[in-house]
Amino acid sequence: MNLSIERTHLDGLVMFLAVAELRGFRAASRQLGVTPSAVSQAIRNLEERIGSPLFSRTTRSVGLTEAGERFVARLRPALQDVDLTLTPGRRVAVVGASGAGKTTLAHVLLRFLDAEAGTYTLAGQEAAALDGDDVRRLVGLCAQDAHVFDSTVRENLRLARPAATDDELRDALAAARLDIDLDTAVGEHGARLSGGMRQRLALARALLADFPVLVLDEPAEHLDIPTADALTADLLAATRGRTTLLVTHRLAGLADGAVDEIVVLARGRVVQRGGYAELAAADGPFRATLERERVADAHLGTRPAEPRPASRVLPGPRALLGTPSPG
Repeated sequence: MNLSIERTHLDGLVMFLAVAELRGFRAASRQLGVTPSAVSQAIRNLEERIGSPLFSRTTRSVGLTEAGERFVARLRPALQDVDLTLTPGRRVAVVGASGAGKTTLAHVLLRFLDAEAGTYTLAGQEAAALDGDDVRRLVGLCAQDAHVFDSTVRENLRLARPAATDDELRDALAAARLDIDLDTAVGEHGARLSGGMRQRLALARALLADFPVLVLDEPAEHLDIPTADALTADLLAATRGRTTLLVTHRLAGLADGAVDEIVVLARGRVVQRGGYAELAAADGPFRATLERERVADAHLGTRPAEPRPASRVLPGPRALLGTPSPG
């Protein structure tokens, strides 16, 4: 079937959703001069022309149906018995294999998903009692797929703070270690920038928004290892003193006090938690993953393999629209 959809309609919808992710639904409506009903109508029009829904409208819940080993499908919570406390200035890394629940946890914090059980409080208030936009003014996201618009660096940054001065924009770029002129045209989807530069621009935008809590969801994904490690180090340096949750599958950048705590997820549960040195010395999934990572890095020539620590036996083991997939 040959489909023809006006480019401007799609671009406008993408821009609205990107601004809503950064600043909230109501703020996006005010900034772009559109009403929520107009956005809903635009989505319906596109769906009618495509013949299928653009977004899933299933109930936003953390209980998800996931495929089990090979052919067996079963129902289990995407997250279960997860306890996490983020006090002002605290930095926590959440690690685990793909499908462990890392991104699901990030989406719960942003209230893209609501928990079926348990509590989630922000500054002592139940997050479920707050409007989603109010939550996302307190908790911001810098994701691996943050959208970059076909405009200048300046205009991309001002999505986060429209009244920001050029000096404030340059300060945000400097914090993100991105040396680029504000008038640089970035191209469609940031095509004129490298992957690392696009992520640094997304970080600068998130820093400019000045969220009290910042969630970094796999910001170095899809980058080569040296670039990913350099970006992670700069992300952690730029967010020092800011309450931060870093979701990552890579462990190399978490040593030497880079974060206050590491939480290891497996199948939606916390199976280990503690500091880097503690987890690297203990038998468990963190150390096993770290050793595999070191061997892979040595094979690729990114860093020499480090010797395996002596074995120790320790006591046994913890946006706007649609439903995001679990991490």
